[in-house]
Amino acid sequence: MRTKGLMAKGAHAFAQWLLQTIKAHDVNSWDAGRSSGYVAGHEDGQILGHDEGLEIGRRQGHEKGLEVGHQEGYQSGHETGFEAGKLVLELKPGVTPTDVAPGVDINLFEHFEFPISEELEQRIRSDIKKNLPSYQQPTDPQWKMILSRSPSTYIVAGAGSGKSTTMVLRLLVLRYYLNVPEANITVVTFTRDSRFDFIAKVIKVFKQWGLPMDEKIGKSFVRTFHARILDFFKWSPMLQGVKAFEFLSKDATAEDEEPENLLDIRLNVRQLDLMNRCYQNLFEKHDRFRELIIELVKHSVSIGEPLNPDDPEHAKRLKMLGRCSRRDPETCESVESLWRKAGRWPMPGVTTELQPIKLNGQIFYANGYAQDLDALVVLGIDRSEAEADTMTVEEGKTKLPLAMNMRRLFFRAFCSKRVLYFTSYEEALCSLETLRGEVSEIPKFVYQTDGDIRPAPIMQAFHSAASFLENLGLDVPEAVKAMSFFKKDMDAKFFEALGLFWPAFESFLAEQSPRIFTFNRMFSMYSEHAEENFSKLPDSVLKSQMVTLVDEFQDCGANTISWLRGVLTELRLRRLQYPSSQGLIFPSLMAVGDDWQSIYGWRGSSPKFFQQFKQYFPSPNTLPLMLQQNFRSQQMVIDAAESIVKGTRSIKNKHGEAAHPDVKDLKFPVQLWQRDDQRLVDLVDQHYEAGHEIMVLSRSRSTLDEVAGKLASTLDRARLEKHADRIRIMTYHGSKGLEADVVFLVGDCEQLTSSNWRNQAYAKAKLIMNGEAKAYDFAQGEEVMRLAYVAITRAKIHCYWFLDAPKPGSQGFPKASDRIDKRQPFFLDQRR
Repeated sequence: MRTKGLMAKGAHAFAQWLLQTIKAHDVNSWDAGRSSGYVAGHEDGQILGHDEGLEIGRRQGHEKGLEVGHQEGYQSGHETGFEAGKLVLELKPGVTPTDVAPGVDINLFEHFEFPISEELEQRIRSDIKKNLPSYQQPTDPQWKMILSRSPSTYIVAGAGSGKSTTMVLRLLVLRYYLNVPEANITVVTFTRDSRFDFIAKVIKVFKQWGLPMDEKIGKSFVRTFHARILDFFKWSPMLQGVKAFEFLSKDATAEDEEPENLLDIRLNVRQLDLMNRCYQNLFEKHDRFRELIIELVKHSVSIGEPLNPDDPEHAKRLKMLGRCSRRDPETCESVESLWRKAGRWPMPGVTTELQPIKLNGQIFYANGYAQDLDALVVLGIDRSEAEADTMTVEEGKTKLPLAMNMRRLFFRAFCSKRVLYFTSYEEALCSLETLRGEVSEIPKFVYQTDGDIRPAPIMQAFHSAASFLENLGLDVPEAVKAMSFFKKDMDAKFFEALGLFWPAFESFLAEQSPRIFTFNRMFSMYSEHAEENFSKLPDSVLKSQMVTLVDEFQDCGANTISWLRGVLTELRLRRLQYPSSQGLIFPSLMAVGDDWQSIYGWRGSSPKFFQQFKQYFPSPNTLPLMLQQNFRSQQMVIDAAESIVKGTRSIKNKHGEAAHPDVKDLKFPVQLWQRDDQRLVDLVDQHYEAGHEIMVLSRSRSTLDEVAGKLASTLDRARLEKHADRIRIMTYHGSKGLEADVVFLVGDCEQLTSSNWRNQAYAKAKLIMNGEAKAYDFAQGEEVMRLAYVAITRAKIHCYWFLDAPKPGSQGFPKASDRIDKRQPFFLDQRR
């Protein structure tokens, strides 16, 4: 037994030496060593117990030997296993990786720099100094933009910063000094007017360098987004001659071309005809669509949602109840005279006798009664009826529109009978036929979605809602399916009908000869997710965007952003490059914009894409720049405008600095006046006499019509003196990009509504920025501040702001005038 124990010890020692020599063992080595030590110790214990058993006894010796052997064996095995275990830690540190796949390069640009050497830079600087007058010499920030070597550059260009001139000089560097041909350059603008204005500037500068340039060449590379996407369809024989729905002229015999302003989404006769033909087909063949339309027609001719008669807001109106009742026969006769004059009254199956009805104890009248529908008929003022604005009742004491509005409110609050309320000459008879089930043509009616300012004809309403969703990058049926509404919310039926109509309409357009697509459909066909479509494009289509410059980048919507990302992705995948005279040039993007001038959120654009440029256009090297010198306005105008907008979410550390030598030292505060049209006329006359250029701006077209009427004599004088262009009257939105010596603002910039469905769409489009619950509403509250900023910064020298008195019952929506700090020297409050 002693021999066996010694042999076991030897085997254990040999095993330990072998492990140390090869510096390796299997994963069970520690347990094996512990077990081996235990066996060896047990053997030794047996031998020792045998010797001691001679004196103490076999049993006691065995127990003692067992104890000692166990202790020694455990210690020996533990030491061996521990040493072997340390080898494992040294050989295999950390956790063994299970995923060794390389990462994905998400950059849209190559890691390169434009080949503008120091010597070339000095030559460019010298030439521009020599060829341009002193007042056109670039500032240091403008030079950084002109000479940018980065593949991606975004420039925050504030109001009046001279961005267009600087972009032209950037083009000069590309075309003249790097010899990049126009065929590899695309400049993108938003409107046709801005496109041709930019081309004119390019022609003027390029000719000073002896570069051939005219309008035809300029049009080949200075494009709008919409004109550019059409190029993606011209290469394919299958799509030859494809037309854009938005470019269709109202006259089918005329040449289709880009309209002046694609931001105006009103439909012309030809576009409506296409929509109505699809509408007719779907109404006749699709049962569910027909059911929904009939429900919407019923809603459109209702007097409106019932009002709570106990609402405190009605207290003041109730005081007028008796007076309104007494004038009601005259009110009815006045509105009937308009309908008779239009040839729309009487209507088939409707009595013409006034129908008396008690409203809260007072007698009012319906204009007629449709016995087969068991419904009172009440006539309203047609939306296009201009004559009504001049009509009065009560011997001239009350304007007819006001009297009509009051009686409608009382009908809504106190009438329990069924009422058909008609406000359209054209649609009334059609609506009656629809309700009777005697449809001779498709129902024509108006609908107002939640959050819209006014109702629109149903096809226009469909088009506006679908365009908004698609501008957000959403598919219309999918977006509709993701929405939810309260049980009796009529918008649920409107959007279900839209979800059925829109794909049918797009298919209908595609079946025309030649094919027709909406621009949103075109952009979606070449979005960043349409790899297959991109793969089929010839290089020639893509090469024209080797160098891309985008103006007014803050007005981009998700659909154009996705298209632009798709173009840049495909360019990089194909490794396209241009060997310029100075070195290789890879695809690049220069984006110029100002998030403070983002004012088209109502049609689906968002400043988010510009504010988070690096996230949407990842690059190994992005150059951010700011052009903060303002070459238009005096400093008080700049400061007043910025005080309104600075509380919005925006790119930080911006502040405009007056830099035009003629105005930078002037100090005229923005004057605040109570709305007074005669004072406005007097001030316009004074500034016209002084030779100033004048702009009169308002958010409301109806307000502008009122003001234009008051300014008629001044406008006539300007026309006679051939200075008509010195006085312009336009909306705040329409003034963007323009300027004048003196600007008059009439009315506030105020958020008017909240929109449930648009809030839902914003959430689905991931346009929530800081977790806000109603992202669209919040964005609109900020947009009214930006709109005021745009309007004020049109002024070079003087700005007058005429504000209406606060309206009772305001819903508490944000308005720009709330941001006015009268303590600041750049505001002068002239209000009493």
